Amino acid sequence: MENLKSFFEGTFSKIIGILIILSIADQVLTSMELTRTVERIFDVFYLLTITLFCLEFLIRVIVIRKFDFLLAVDAIVLINALFVGLVDLRMLRLFRLFQIFRTSKFLVPTNTLIKTIVMQRNALLGSQMMVISILLVVSTLIYFLESEAQPEIFGSIPAAMWWGIATLTTVGYGDVVPSTEVGKILASFTMFIGIGMFALPAAILASAYYEEIQKRNFLITFEAIAAIPLFQQLPVGAINKINEKLDVKLFQKNEEIFKKGDEGDAMFIIEQGQVKVDLENPVYLGPGDFFGEMALISNSPRNATLVATDDSKLFELKKSDLEELFDEHEVLFRELEETIKNRSA
Repeated sequence: MENLKSFFEGTFSKIIGILIILSIADQVLTSMELTRTVERIFDVFYLLTITLFCLEFLIRVIVIRKFDFLLAVDAIVLINALFVGLVDLRMLRLFRLFQIFRTSKFLVPTNTLIKTIVMQRNALLGSQMMVISILLVVSTLIYFLESEAQPEIFGSIPAAMWWGIATLTTVGYGDVVPSTEVGKILASFTMFIGIGMFALPAAILASAYYEEIQKRNFLITFEAIAAIPLFQQLPVGAINKINEKLDVKLFQKNEEIFKKGDEGDAMFIIEQGQVKVDLENPVYLGPGDFFGEMALISNSPRNATLVATDDSKLFELKKSDLEELFDEHEVLFRELEETIKNRSA
């Protein structure tokens, strides 16, 4: 079952991702005027993809056994395609692509932005509640000021809210404008308030997004390496050399780092996040801890499976680079050997 799940979340999901892209392209193209022959080709492709998506949905339910938001979206799209068919909802499967290709370098910033929005949802909701409150106030005031002068436009508060939205967002379509002097003054103040109010959620997102990007920063600083207990006894020159050899690896929550029995070709040091050593009694490692060294020193396969229990940033040190450091700095070898003895005990 584990091998099946690994295949499903890997190669199979990537194939489904490509099919989703082609399916969305099919939906876009079929909205145009096409020849009868081309329409038939697209119809066959539509039936084929819907069949494959149904199969994927069943496998996803059986293998993962967890009903989440994206699975609910998939279910709506498939139910509509099979039983309702009023409108084509395949475009909604676009959101599945962000999950399938989440580890792609192109989508890391996008997924980081989505994560930032989720994390800051309360602050963003609070700012939007303030915007809605101001919208109601200015719409009510403009209704009092303009309803007699322009009853066809400002005849009710809901009707005035269209003007309020266009003015607060400073879009200014020009289809609805106040005619009284007092109404124009109110409109001017509303525009100034709108600039400030919509800058607030932008500032919240920008600061939170910057913090998340910093967590995922691929630059390895001297201070970050020097703070790792394993390297604290090494001279400055050695730390600079280590800086050149370390690679940054990012792992999503619940993503597997390596499996038991895999060949040991590198060790890892945790800078951010948490990792679980999947043993009979699981062990959890955090920032500053390292793992994977036993397989390198003993030239044996991995003796446990390790999984990231949180979004984690790791430093990877290849076996050849570690051996080179051992030759130059024996204290590093002794430190690792002592750690292995303690863990074995």
